[in-house]
Amino acid sequence: MEKLTKRQHFVPRTYLKNFGYQKKQDIYTNVLPKKADDESSIFESNIINVCLEKDFYTLPGKNASEKMLLETFYNENYETHYESIYQILIDPKKNELTEKEHRLVISTVVTMLYRTKKWISDFNHFFDRVLESAFLQCKAAGKDYFSFEDVKISIKDRTLEDLQKEQRIQNKHIQVITVLEAALKLIEIRIHQDGIMVSKLENGAAGFVTSDNPVSISNNYSAILAPFDPTNVLKIPLDKEHLLHLMPFANESNKKLIIRNNLTDILSYTQNLTSNYEQYQNAERFLIGEEQTLKNFLKQKSLM
Repeated sequence: MEKLTKRQHFVPRTYLKNFGYQKKQDIYTNVLPKKADDESSIFESNIINVCLEKDFYTLPGKNASEKMLLETFYNENYETHYESIYQILIDPKKNELTEKEHRLVISTVVTMLYRTKKWISDFNHFFDRVLESAFLQCKAAGKDYFSFEDVKISIKDRTLEDLQKEQRIQNKHIQVITVLEAALKLIEIRIHQDGIMVSKLENGAAGFVTSDNPVSISNNYSAILAPFDPTNVLKIPLDKEHLLHLMPFANESNKKLIIRNNLTDILSYTQNLTSNYEQYQNAERFLIGEEQTLKNFLKQKSLM
């Protein structure tokens, strides 16, 4: 019988371990709160305690297998393959992917874009404001309910905080399914057009950090960034030296090639600074990496 896992990672440990180090039988990393500005705020943590939330993916169900369906899906389809994909991407002798490898790289990055807590947190903050506006309007009009998308929501004998908490609980399993559906649709678009580039920092650069929301988005063709836009460039640090780019507008003849971009001097410095700034902007609560890399980031941050 499948066991119910309560503590669920929204950034996989298979990814986090490449920003960590072995300590006895476990892997540890270093963490910096996003709002912190001094080195004393950096703390060590076992990766089992990083980027997780209780019952984040748990669905309604009759048994553990049904409740763990999403957690199992992510594990079997992506997390178990991550180490092999990582080794391929950092291998300087590997210059071309198979069809299966190309699809797995694309699908892993896209699901990591959508599966983090930040998207749901952003939606919850938005919906909290919607509920607050409706709640105050009801109070002003002397009504004890309002309608949202043809659903009647009662406010009788309830505070705004009660209402917001109840809606978050009710919406939670719908949200995690919705973001997975969005990811799967985007994967089917991007596997036909995305090329792969891996940048590597040379000459002892300060090093890449990652975060609790590690996939960043950029787009030279649109002022407004939309996660589902297939013309976005998606970037994710693989470790302190390597940065993966998913580049749109590739074609069948070149999309499976790995473009390797070894950066030195000012190019290395610029890419390092840009990626770390994007991780800082992306992060919900924490930046993650080696202790010295985080200290280097704080020096970079003071110049931003």
